[in-house]
Amino acid sequence: MDINSKSLIKSFGGIFFLLIAVIVYSQDIRVSGKVMESGADEPLTGVNISIRGSLIGTVSDVEGNFVLKTDTPPPFVLQFSFMGYAKEEIEIIGSVSDLLIEMETRAILGQEVVISASRVEESIMASPVTIEKLTSRDISQIPTANFYDGLYSIKGVDMNVHSLTFRFPNARGFTGETNVRMNQLVDGVDNSSPGLSFSAGNIFGLSNIDVDNVELLVGASSALYGPGGMNGILLMNSKNPFEHEGLTVSLQSAMMHIDDQYTNGPTPMVNFDMRYAKSFNNKFAFKFTGTYLNATDWYAVDFRDKYRLDDPGSTRESNQGYDGVNVYGDDIVVPVNLQEVAPTVLAGVADARGLIPGTPEYEDFINDNLHLFPDQIITRTGWKESDIVDYNTHIMRFNAAFHYRFAKNFEAIIRGGYGNGSSVYTAQNRFAFQGFAMSNIQLEVNNPDFYVRSYYIWENSGDSYNAGGAGAQINEAWKPSEVWYADYIASYTQQILLGATREEAFKFARLVAENRDEHGNVFNPDENAFPYAGSEEFNTYFDKIVKTPIRDGGALVIDKSKMFHTEGMYNFSRYVPWFDLQAGASYRYYSINSEGTVFIDTPGHPIPINQFGGYVQLNKSFINDHLRVTLAARYDKNEYFKGRATPRLSLVYSIDKDLDHTLRGSVQTAYRFPSITDQWVNLDVGAFRVIGGLPEVHALYDFDNNPVYPLSSANPVTGKPVMDDGPFIIPEFEPERVTAYEIGYKGLFLKKLLFLDSYVFVNRYNGFLATQVLVQNPYTDEEIRFQTTISTDAPVTAWGWALGLDMLLPKAFFAGGNVAYNALQSIKDRPPGFQSRFNTPRYRFNLSVGKRQYHDQVGFKVSYRWQDTFLWESAFGVAQMPSFATLDAQVSYKFESLYTTVKVG
Repeated sequence: MDINSKSLIKSFGGIFFLLIAVIVYSQDIRVSGKVMESGADEPLTGVNISIRGSLIGTVSDVEGNFVLKTDTPPPFVLQFSFMGYAKEEIEIIGSVSDLLIEMETRAILGQEVVISASRVEESIMASPVTIEKLTSRDISQIPTANFYDGLYSIKGVDMNVHSLTFRFPNARGFTGETNVRMNQLVDGVDNSSPGLSFSAGNIFGLSNIDVDNVELLVGASSALYGPGGMNGILLMNSKNPFEHEGLTVSLQSAMMHIDDQYTNGPTPMVNFDMRYAKSFNNKFAFKFTGTYLNATDWYAVDFRDKYRLDDPGSTRESNQGYDGVNVYGDDIVVPVNLQEVAPTVLAGVADARGLIPGTPEYEDFINDNLHLFPDQIITRTGWKESDIVDYNTHIMRFNAAFHYRFAKNFEAIIRGGYGNGSSVYTAQNRFAFQGFAMSNIQLEVNNPDFYVRSYYIWENSGDSYNAGGAGAQINEAWKPSEVWYADYIASYTQQILLGATREEAFKFARLVAENRDEHGNVFNPDENAFPYAGSEEFNTYFDKIVKTPIRDGGALVIDKSKMFHTEGMYNFSRYVPWFDLQAGASYRYYSINSEGTVFIDTPGHPIPINQFGGYVQLNKSFINDHLRVTLAARYDKNEYFKGRATPRLSLVYSIDKDLDHTLRGSVQTAYRFPSITDQWVNLDVGAFRVIGGLPEVHALYDFDNNPVYPLSSANPVTGKPVMDDGPFIIPEFEPERVTAYEIGYKGLFLKKLLFLDSYVFVNRYNGFLATQVLVQNPYTDEEIRFQTTISTDAPVTAWGWALGLDMLLPKAFFAGGNVAYNALQSIKDRPPGFQSRFNTPRYRFNLSVGKRQYHDQVGFKVSYRWQDTFLWESAFGVAQMPSFATLDAQVSYKFESLYTTVKVG
């Protein structure tokens, strides 16, 4: 299957405009009026006004006025809904122009409507699983730079931050360089990169001013949303142009690096958002949004020795084996230990002196001088990350949507988007994303009973490159390691045998190998010298290497992968009187194209992958709607893996007659196919090679006939081959599975002003996908080290709990807090070199207090967050992360006459 983006766009456009050509009905009924707050004589802006049982609707303007035109034959019921107010309904029997609707305030805690939990509308109180929601009003109160950072405030949510614009939310453990166990959807479109298998934060997402709501389903979600939802799903929904018209502009400015010694003073951050939407007679609407962000990213300045993290005295000057965390080019590619090479070196010196092997003089010379060669690894001199990476980061994003309503309840939507950004990402190395772009086009038709959605995503990695690999390649370009080490060892040997101290010999050897004296002057002008960062020589090497693909010995990453997806869902509940029934299906096609720089594909021959699935869900209420039972099951198949079924059972029981207290329990199964990277990667990072877990990848290195052995530690460079138990038997590579058990309670207290939500969960994983380091041909000149992904045989169990409180206070004040606990049970029979990458603090909590903008136009919010220390495991390194706390605050003032809000934080 070959999908061409241009032809697909034309097809989408043709289908959409064919839909527009459907019969246009005349506008027979016109309803207009004003919406006010009861008892306050204040107009309400943004009230949702809709005809019950249909998609037709509008919203009130800044003066509370509204106009609705429809061809729906009367009588019909007009609904008025607004967060924080009781819903109002009025029957319309004909055109009317002077309606006055007064809405009464009410407590809203626990009454927010969500869709993600069951794929149908329900209140959070009735949700059978743990779900959190941020409304546009919540987002406007967030005391952080963007709504994505507001996810921090949700109980149990962790955030993996790579750089200013590159971050991943996570829940319930097991995050790494990416978070492949949590799906992210933007208006139903998968927000992950087709080839690299991760959602790049919000680089390709929504602008702050176009976010309508965010729903986070915490826990297993495969039954309804397909593979990948092991720990949850994040749904970000944009504003509908029918309901949110007009021009909105947002300009956000901030100062960064205020106390930073690595920049020349503070640097500005500028974020500009624009949105324009227009509706025509409740039939056709469109919107355009644009975002531009520019800032100086955070500097990576951890210069500790990667293998002596607790020793601040280990530097390039004090340790010849120094390998800085954020220093590149000094990595241990081939471990050169002076003690190990000493016999060979001394034998060569003895031969040069005319000593005859086997004679006492020869043996005495060797034995008397062995102590001069210590147990010392030697590494080359590298460059700081700031010498190799441009920290000027930007995001440029455009989106457009066209909506057309036809018949009574049908809506056709065509959306398109383009995003381009630069950032820094941590994986096996640090990668500089330069001009990384993603585009998508989406076509959707829906009504209250069903939807059909298709979308196409294609990406281009632009000028992105492997920053760590670039450092290593620069060193190889100016002087190959074989020559550099020969010069170093020869110079060290000469000096140490002449009576120099070890430190003097070390210093002299490095100066000779790099052809520079201690003042930086070149020793021999006829030979290359170590290129200093920023010099003409350095820039020449750097420019060539970052423009040369990895497959050709450079650092350039090429990724032009594509993904096509189509899905549909139908709600059969109106046809089945005994229970609610929904069913859906999906199909996905990948074309993985890295031109051989990242994966095992070759130029002109991308890797095709087909995947399909379907699900069915039944809901039934008992005991006068106090007990609700939900059953769901899903089946998915990927052409490289066996098909998998994921059932789900959940119960919600309302304890009291007012439905203010509910107990919930669920048993869910979920699974994920290994990510594209875990399947197909084939990347040389210097000291070892990162390869996928599929047999097709292992076959490239003849694993079946040339056995591999585990290493003694998870570090693929310093680990020693473990050969006592024979070759490592690689388990069958298969999808990861989890069975999730959860019980929870939600309750409203103090006249529904206090909302409590709590849960306890246990996740049991089978076939857990983990990182394993291996070695082939150990202790030989042909030794090759690998880092791969395997399906573990041993079960893995994580568990935890969380508790949250939210309270509404008088005069629009509010307060809240939550605490969460996550733990990993000890894993038995861990093979050497195994990493679980739980990477999650045991405890974290949030506290907040604030005031919503009300009649006095003033609002504020203060949030405090703390999280515990935890162990971080990754291919880049292993370290103990310290505990930390943050305090965020914002105050806003609304100038109603100018339709402007000023926010300072």
